[in-house]
Amino acid sequence: MNLKQRFLTQNILILVGTIVITGCFAFAHTYFYNLINESHVNGGVGQRAVVVMENSGIIYSSEDFTMFEIKEMLMNLSIENNYYEYGNKRYSIDEENFSAENGSNYKIITLNQIINISDYYRSFIAFVFIVFLAVYIIASIIVQKQNLKNIIIPITDLTKVMEKLRNGELETSITDKGYGEVRELGSAIEQLRLQLKNSIYYQQKVDENRKFLISSISHDLKTPVTSIIGYIDGVLDGVADTDEKKRYYLSKAIEKTKMINTMIEDLLLYSKLDLNQMIFEKENVDIVKYAESCIEDNSEEFIGENKRIIFENELSASCFVVIDIEKFKRVLQNIIDNAKKNIEEQTGQLKIILRETSSSVIMEFRDNGKGINKQDLPHVFDRFYRADTAREVKGSSGLGLSIAKQIVEGLGGRIWAVSEEGQGASIIVSLKKVKK
Repeated sequence: MNLKQRFLTQNILILVGTIVITGCFAFAHTYFYNLINESHVNGGVGQRAVVVMENSGIIYSSEDFTMFEIKEMLMNLSIENNYYEYGNKRYSIDEENFSAENGSNYKIITLNQIINISDYYRSFIAFVFIVFLAVYIIASIIVQKQNLKNIIIPITDLTKVMEKLRNGELETSITDKGYGEVRELGSAIEQLRLQLKNSIYYQQKVDENRKFLISSISHDLKTPVTSIIGYIDGVLDGVADTDEKKRYYLSKAIEKTKMINTMIEDLLLYSKLDLNQMIFEKENVDIVKYAESCIEDNSEEFIGENKRIIFENELSASCFVVIDIEKFKRVLQNIIDNAKKNIEEQTGQLKIILRETSSSVIMEFRDNGKGINKQDLPHVFDRFYRADTAREVKGSSGLGLSIAKQIVEGLGGRIWAVSEEGQGASIIVSLKKVKK
């Protein structure tokens, strides 16, 4: 029921209730008036009195009339004045005479109280009006107290809260009190407050990310840019005075330029992932064939650096997962590159192990490097985080594992790290298993 309907219903109920209660009081007033006065006001007839006289003596009187009062009544009758006033009441009097066989004469004097109907109804109307007004006022007060509690006070509270919101105080929660539209208004303002709070939080987060990205990438770009300038200056200033030195300086400048290009690509990719602007083209993929293909792409680089990459398939049968082929390849490449740079030549090896649970496929990338410090382990997927240990990858953007985490989670999977210092580290990826 909306407020308009509620107010209309309240007014109708107040009016009907007041009329019914006033009617009850009016009925009670008439009933008890007639009962007390032994009268019938509608007929104009009130209390009745009877006096019976034998000869000149009183043998019966319904009221305590004295002989003087009775003689006064008889005198009024003799002059055809059929009215008598007794005890501030006006009576009509009537006389009947008859004789008995024994010669006795009897008189019956009847007195009927005369009710002034106009006076009665004037007092009755005044009584009804006073009762109606009193009942209407009481009913209105009761209803208005309810309206005050459920409409006026909630609206006043909402006004105060809106003033706080206008001043930027977004922590004040809004309760959904009141009737109908007032409750809905409170709920709408609360949703607006939460959205505004989340918007401001998101904006602050975006600003912090932007500042942090600019600060971090500027710091990371400074070293390769300085190196490029140094190498080019060496060629221009004649430091590289032979063709061999020139080729060396220029090749180093190209190497640093490619490093900068990689950093910029990582930064753009991370920004898209962080702002949820990356679209995933998912499809069912045989994870064994996919892993074998990625390992084959990287095997030559491992051999060239005198390191080993080993694939162990512990799956009982072919398993399928839903991934974006190109973007998930970036995940594997980032993890493999990170591991390759942190294992030693000749003895270093990266083992990629596939196994399964009842609902997931697990890919573990286990290396035999120096591992990750306990205090650094929770932060390995943070952006630009580089531990001050052998896990630090020089020349990287610092976004590789962070990008891998966002892609894996965007595909509905999980990624985490396990390590004991001095015994290598494992990056583990869990993907939901699906039917072909």
